Parts: sequence; C-alpha cells; structure tokens
Amino acid sequence: MSSSAFEELENNYTEIVGLMPAKFDSHEFILVLAQRYQQLYVQALSEYADNNQPFLTVHGEIAKRLKKREDLVKHIGNRTSKNIFGDNSDAAGWQKVNK
Repeated sequence: MSSSAFEELENNYTEIVGLMPAKFDSHEFILVLAQRYQQLYVQALSEYADNNQPFLTVHGEIAKRLKKREDLVKHIGNRTSKNIFGDNSDAAGWQKVNK
C-alpha cells in the first residue's frame, strides 16, 4: 500500500489514542482521526476513488496499522458499533496499553 497519507495519519495515532477512552473501537478511532486530520483522511480516500468501497478499504488499512501499534493498544476482539455512515457493522475493539 502506497501512501504518505496513510503514513502521516499513522504518525498521529499516539495523539488520537490519547484522546480515546480506555476501551474503544475502530469506528470511534477513525471518526476522531478523520475529524482532526481531514485533509490526510481525504487524501487516503482519494487513493481508492475508483474502488467500489473506498471507505471500507481505507478504514481497514487504518485498523490494520493500529493493530500493529502494540505500544499503544491491544486488540480485544470485535464488536458491533455505528460506522461513519451511522450503520451498525463489525469493528475491532481496542484497549489502551498502560505504559
């Protein structure tokens, strides 16, 4: 996956995780990330403008990168929550890692 937009978004994960409650899900994380870094988020989406499901693809990549950040979070399973469109769908659940 290319992308300085994804890399730049990921550079802000520490800040965004710091704003989250002790337990949260990917939908909640993505919403805060997208609100704070709208230009980068739109750049990441634009890379998949020709994709049938650009939001799903981009959100999957954001969650995959978050899962690798074991210094910040621990994956605690999946749960159902409202996605960016207000629809209920599965999302990864996270717990902050105590440092």
